[in-house]
Parts: sequence; C-alpha cells; structure tokens
Amino acid sequence: MNFLLDFFLVSLRLGALLVSSPIFGARSVPVRVRVLLTFVISAAYYGSVSVPNFENLPFLALIRVMGVEVAIGLTGGIVLSILFASVALAGEKIAASGGLGFAAQVDPNSGGQTPVVSQFLTLFLLTMFLSANGHLRLIEGLRQSFDIIPMGQPVSLMAMSQFVIDIGGEMFYLGALLMLPVVSILLLVNVTIGVVTRSAPALNFFSFGFPLTMMALFIVMYIYTKPLGFAIEDLSYYTIEVFERLFLELRDG
Repeated sequence: MNFLLDFFLVSLRLGALLVSSPIFGARSVPVRVRVLLTFVISAAYYGSVSVPNFENLPFLALIRVMGVEVAIGLTGGIVLSILFASVALAGEKIAASGGLGFAAQVDPNSGGQTPVVSQFLTLFLLTMFLSANGHLRLIEGLRQSFDIIPMGQPVSLMAMSQFVIDIGGEMFYLGALLMLPVVSILLLVNVTIGVVTRSAPALNFFSFGFPLTMMALFIVMYIYTKPLGFAIEDLSYYTIEVFERLFLELRDG
C-alpha cells in the first residue's frame, strides 16, 4: 500500500506536466499514450526520488501534498505552452500584415482557426525543440525538480502566478522580436502603395496592392528563413532554460 501511494505521488507531478505541455499534451497524442508515458517515466523516477513517509499523514494534509505536486507540474506545462505561443503569435501577425490572415485552418491542438503561417512557424519550433533533445531535457529537468523541491515541501502560490505572468510578458516580447523584421518591411510596402494610390486616385488599389503585398511577404519570408531558423533555435534553448529555472524560482519564492 505504501509503495502504491509513493508511486502515485511521484506520477502526479509528471502527469500534470504531460497533460499541460505543448508536446505531450497535444490533442494528437492519445490519452492512452500519455498514461503509458506517465507510468513508464514514473517507474524510472521512482528509484531515484526521495519520497517521505506519507502513510500516516492526515487525509487533508495528503490532499494538500497532492495539490502542490499537480500545481508544480501544471505550472511547468503552462510555461512551456506560453513560450511556444510566442511563435504562433508572431505567425498570426505576419499573416495578418501580409494579407494571409484569411488562409487559416483548424489547429488540431487548440481546436480553433489558426493562420497557416502560424502553424508553419509552430511546427518549425517543435522540430527545432525536438532536434535539440528538448523533450529529454524536460524529463531530466523534472527529475531534478524533485531534488530542488522535495515532495511535500510547500510552494508559494504567489511565486507560481508571478512567474507565469512574467513569462506571459516574455511571450509578447519574443513574438515581437520574431515578427518585427517581416512586419516592418510589409509596413513600408503598404505605405508605398498608399502613397502611390494617393498620388494617382484613378488606380485601383485592390487590383495591384493585394497581390503586391502577398508577393512581398513570400519574398521576405524566403530571405528571412535562415535568420528565423537561428532565432527559433535560440528560442528552443531559451525554453529549456526557463523550464529549468522555474523550479529554482519556486523554491526561493
């Protein structure tokens, strides 16, 4: 009975992370796969995680411990989702600036309409993240979190919420950095088209402005592909760094 309780407590933090993370928590990943991953990885964790004796702990205190474990895992997954959303935000604004905002399809992860450019950049980030062994770093980082924040140690809810809020600000900042080169050039193209249309009112803006804007978008994206790849690679490493820093912030908070 004690073994089952300890194993269940170890799996709570991991299971909450897998459910809320953008990689393992995607709708395309079946629930059975997530449950199996939680079971297998928790079995690997169990021998190296120090679990206090909670067998004689009062029921309400045990519920509090379980809630803290779930909250830690959910916070890690939410932080990852927010950082991944910075690329989606950049893609959405690039598509809107280039006239491709209408080119949207259903995102299998969120279930809503998402511009194709946004989905393309998100897949780009996911590929770079996996190629950098980000998924393995997450599993390793979560294992180290049991040493940083031992099971049963109270965690400040204020520190959790403040960290998530700070990362939310980082999302807009990173999204602006990614989209700024493309959006700036498209803004200049639109200003030029507006000046030409103002100078020659007889010209029909929609007859040449929209195709010209889309052509400029494709040309700029082609030129920007290599710098964008380096930027997304840096973002993938930064995501791993933030995830590992999260547990130190929660411990000191």
